[in-house]
Amino acid sequence: MKLLKPIISESVYKILFNLIRRKKTIEVEPLGEELSKAKIVKDNFLDSKIVSLNSIVEFISSSFKKPMRLQIVLPEEADLKQKKISILSPIAIALLGFRETDHFTWKMPSGIKKLTILKVHNY
Repeated sequence: MKLLKPIISESVYKILFNLIRRKKTIEVEPLGEELSKAKIVKDNFLDSKIVSLNSIVEFISSSFKKPMRLQIVLPEEADLKQKKISILSPIAIALLGFRETDHFTWKMPSGIKKLTILKVHNY
């Protein structure tokens, strides 16, 4: 699993914490676990190369050979046709709080995968 500690801005932490409180379902538990491990920083101190809510992330996984590019969004904004994935999806939780060039292993529903973050776009 990841040995790195995720870094999350205060405002995103509050949004995600409130999402977890509102949903109170089993699907939010993994996100809650990651938030409990995270280093929380002031918004203006979050490095632009760190994956956050609304980031567009290019990454590669051991489950596929080509890089993928996805945007991490709130559940109500998720749309796979537009390559927008919910922050509650396992891959979004795995990537949240990590930076360009980070590589790590992560337990997915389909097994342990190696992930490498290639590029992060925050606008």
